[in-house]
Amino acid sequence: MTCCPPVLLAQDLVPTKPVVLQEEETTTNEETVSEVPSLEVDRLPAVVVEGNSTSGDTQRDYDATFSNAEVMTPNNMPSEERKFGGTVQVISNEQIVESDAFTVGQLLARQPGVDVVNSGGPGGTSSIFLRGANSQHTKVLIDGSPVNDPSSPSRGFDAANLTLDNVERIEILQGPQSLLYGSEAIGGVVNILTKRGQGPMSGSLSAQGGVFGTHREGGYIQGQSGAVDYSFSGSWLDTQSYSAALTGTERDPFSVGALAGAFGVQLTENTEFVYRLRYTDARAHIDDAGLTIGQPPTDDPTRLNLTSNLVQRFEINNTLLDGNIINMFAYDDVDYTRADTDDFFPSNFAGKTRQFTYMGTAILWPDHEFSVGVQHWNESATTEYIPSPPSQASQYQTGVFFQDRISFWDRLHLTGGVRWDDHSVAGGHSTYRTTAAYELRETNTRLRASLGTGYRAPSLSENVLPYGNPALRPERSTGWEYGFDQSLFNNQVVLGATYFRNDYFDLILYDPNTFTLLNIGQARSHGVELTADWYANEVWTVWGSYTHTDTYDDETGLQLVRRPRDKGTFGVTRKLGESGSITLAARMIGRRLDARNGSVVLAQYNVIDIYGDYWIRQNMRWFYRIDNLLNEQYQEITGYATSDAAIYSGLEWRF
Repeated sequence: MTCCPPVLLAQDLVPTKPVVLQEEETTTNEETVSEVPSLEVDRLPAVVVEGNSTSGDTQRDYDATFSNAEVMTPNNMPSEERKFGGTVQVISNEQIVESDAFTVGQLLARQPGVDVVNSGGPGGTSSIFLRGANSQHTKVLIDGSPVNDPSSPSRGFDAANLTLDNVERIEILQGPQSLLYGSEAIGGVVNILTKRGQGPMSGSLSAQGGVFGTHREGGYIQGQSGAVDYSFSGSWLDTQSYSAALTGTERDPFSVGALAGAFGVQLTENTEFVYRLRYTDARAHIDDAGLTIGQPPTDDPTRLNLTSNLVQRFEINNTLLDGNIINMFAYDDVDYTRADTDDFFPSNFAGKTRQFTYMGTAILWPDHEFSVGVQHWNESATTEYIPSPPSQASQYQTGVFFQDRISFWDRLHLTGGVRWDDHSVAGGHSTYRTTAAYELRETNTRLRASLGTGYRAPSLSENVLPYGNPALRPERSTGWEYGFDQSLFNNQVVLGATYFRNDYFDLILYDPNTFTLLNIGQARSHGVELTADWYANEVWTVWGSYTHTDTYDDETGLQLVRRPRDKGTFGVTRKLGESGSITLAARMIGRRLDARNGSVVLAQYNVIDIYGDYWIRQNMRWFYRIDNLLNEQYQEITGYATSDAAIYSGLEWRF
């Protein structure tokens, strides 16, 4: 993790007292603005989150042992990182800007315990694995909106088209998290938090280009006027890329356009309404995949994947009793449309998710908070395999949860909660989570532990659509971890160690004996995560991590596919004063299976990237990135190509 200055968390709205309201959603129009001009003076500013300081004036967030930085995802509302006993990783805004990455997946791949597997180059399917769990066990949120695709076979999330437009930071919550986030949160949660406008109007324009005929253009504008704030960004990425099939001869171009924004209005002194949206339209040339896992793909010069996605969130945040009661009401509206132009089996898919959430928190006393929530979720999907007629299906679920958080002596921090869900097809299911963190300030040590359960309701393709089995039960998991963080030399060195274990039950697999899907799978994963950050001075930062993950498939007795036993990261960042920075980042991915029967094993690989920026003028920044500096030849999936050494560079003008 690189050294970073204080981060402005624009999506966190402060109510009227010391407690911060959860990320808010708001919509604006001229009529609304005209109704509340008197609130200009009362408009509360965005929160500035500051971490522990080191030498000089440098300040850090999200990494120091006793950081007061606030994170959103562990409790679905702003809370101090140091008080959470589980594992939360944060990719800060500064890291996002300096990385010059195109997509969220490129950043996630550098995190400990996170594996991102791509089928070919840009636009190919990109799957996220957390601590050995299946990719469909990762719940992905954008400002709290669930964006897993209900029309996909297992309701998994494809990160290929998720660009970084308007993203403020990314939070990764490891381990079972169904207490607050319901279905899919078996392996963990990835929450992409976007920006809110503040201060006078400002913005930027950028353009960059690079190898494979790649170019990207983007713009951003944000500001605040009286009771209204706004932020909006858009981008277009186009690349001729390279063949997805390793043995292919034709290129597989990819293009994606994205629009993202947040519009807020302070309705009263203690009530805010926020509207957020994100629209993505992507066009990817793809090759034909093998018939079974572990078989290489073959060239297809005409096949396309066409995807569009619209995410909308409407949110009201309100406080009562001088900020001691916090209410959040949210409605999420997520739409997917996909088309596959395969010559023999063309298909169309459409998926919709509608979710309503209420969460109320009572501050019983300064170190004791009690929350209650209600969530109703509805999903529908239409699948069409031409020339067959389309199939349609829907299902819904309602959940209730309770959580209690309490601290003693500002040292011992405890969290516990339970949840009950009733699914229209799969029936009822209960989950829980408890965490503990204890701070020994005398030795700059923090001890932490968590225990929880998760579940994944069967997808529409698995239980309702043709060839599904309506008798399927939810997949389940139990996970626990314990670890410590240690700060040394006045916070110049921060070390972390975590042991984790997750057990998975009732996994949905195809049974060749009955020719149907059944809850017959069991698996487990356990391992160790080690992290280290050395803030040598205001100029140099060194960081690294190592994750060892042992996985076990109960049916085969082998390791789970595409999950490496060993993963290491290492990086060095050199600050160039106020003029910019340069980072060298390396990843080591160990051997892993690519077939359940163990017949295909992918070799270890090592990749080194370089990225950074330089301020040419006060308002003009040059940025650059070199991927795969040493031109490593490797495969993430059997027979799918990966990028050779590649360089990208661009300019950003801020106003």
